[in-house]
Amino acid sequence: MTDDRPDPDARTEALSALLQTEDAGIQNASQVSMALVGIVIAYLPVSVFAVYQAEFPTGLIGYLPWPVVFLMLYQTVMIAGTSRRARSAQLIEDELIKIAGLTGPSRRGLVGSRARNPITNLYTIVQERGDRWVSRYIAALLPFLGLYALGVVYTFFMCIEAARLNPDYPARFWVVIIPVLGSVLLWSVFADSAMSYFTPRYKINIWVPVAALTGIWLQAQQPDLTTPVPLLFSVVSAALVTVATFAWPLQPPGYQVILRSGVAGIVLSALAYWLVMVPTQGLRTDEPTMWANISMHLATPLVVLLGIRAGQAALRPLTMRQVLAMMILPIAYVITLWTANAVLDVPIPYFFLDPDQTAPGVIALICVAVAGFYVGVGLIDRLVAQRRSGTTS
Repeated sequence: MTDDRPDPDARTEALSALLQTEDAGIQNASQVSMALVGIVIAYLPVSVFAVYQAEFPTGLIGYLPWPVVFLMLYQTVMIAGTSRRARSAQLIEDELIKIAGLTGPSRRGLVGSRARNPITNLYTIVQERGDRWVSRYIAALLPFLGLYALGVVYTFFMCIEAARLNPDYPARFWVVIIPVLGSVLLWSVFADSAMSYFTPRYKINIWVPVAALTGIWLQAQQPDLTTPVPLLFSVVSAALVTVATFAWPLQPPGYQVILRSGVAGIVLSALAYWLVMVPTQGLRTDEPTMWANISMHLATPLVVLLGIRAGQAALRPLTMRQVLAMMILPIAYVITLWTANAVLDVPIPYFFLDPDQTAPGVIALICVAVAGFYVGVGLIDRLVAQRRSGTTS
C-alpha cells in the first residue's frame, strides 16, 4: 500500500519556489511602475516647454495630455497587479511559516514580510496596521494622488492653451473639441478603472458625474449668460445627480428622492430645451453656447439614463411620501428664482417662467405640468411593475 500524502519537503520547496516567483513579480511590477512615473514626470515639463516654441504646431497641443493618461492608466494596472501578487505571496508565506512552526515569531514581526516592515503597499498597511498606520497609509498614498492631480492640472492647462492658441471656429473642431473630448473620456476610463482596482466596494458609475460636471462647467463658460449659473435649473439638477451618484454606496436618508429629483430635472430640462426653447428661439450656433447645450441637454441626459439602465445608480420604487418630497426641488427653485428676480433684479433665464413675458395663467399651467411630470417620474417604477404583473396574470 502506497502513501499518497505529499512529501513535506517537496511541498515546502514548491511553496518556496512559488514565493520567490511572486516576490520577483512584485519587484518587476514595482520597477515598471516607478519607471512609468519617471517617464510621466519627464514628459510634463518637456511638453510644456515645446508648446511655446515658435515651430511647434498648435494643432497638436490638445492631444499632448493623451500619452499622460495612457501612461497613468498603465501605471495603475501595475499597482493593482503588485497589490494582488502581494496578497497571494502573503498566503504562501503564511503557509510556509505555519509549516516551519514560526507562527508566533511571525506575529511578533520577527520573521517574514512583517519583519521587512512594508511602507509602500497600501493593502499591506491596512491589513497589518501597527503603530501609526494611518499616517503611514497617507504617506504611501499621497505620492500617487500628487501624480494624478498633476496629470489632471496638466490636462486642464493644455486644453485651455489649445483653445487659446487656436481661436478660429469652426476649424477648432479637430484641434480643440476632439482632443478635449478625448481627454475627458480617457480620464473617465482612468477613474473608472482605478476605482474598480482599489475601491471595489465603493461602486459608482463615474460616467454620470463626469457628464454632469462637464455640462455644468460648459454652462458656466457661456459669454452672454446673465443669470448666475447656480440659478439654472439644469445645473441644479445635474448637481443633485452628481451628489446622489457619489452617495450611492452609502445610501443616506433621502438618497432616492435626491437621485430621482435630479434625474427628473435633467430629463425635463432637455425636453424643455428641444421642444420649447429651440422652436421659439432657434438653435444657438455660437461655439460656447452650442457645446454647452449639447453637453447639458443631450449628452448628460443620455449618460444618466444609460447609467441608471446599467444598474449602478438603480432607481428604487418610491413611496407616495417620497414622490411628494420630489416636489421640493421645482417649488424651491421657482421661489428662489422669482425672489432673486424681485430682490436682486436677477434675470429669469426661461421666458415661460418670466411674468413679464408670459401670462400668469400660462405659467400656472406650466407649473402644474412640471408637477405632473415629477409625479410621473416618481411613480414610473410602480406603473411598470403593475403593467408587468397585469400582463403575466
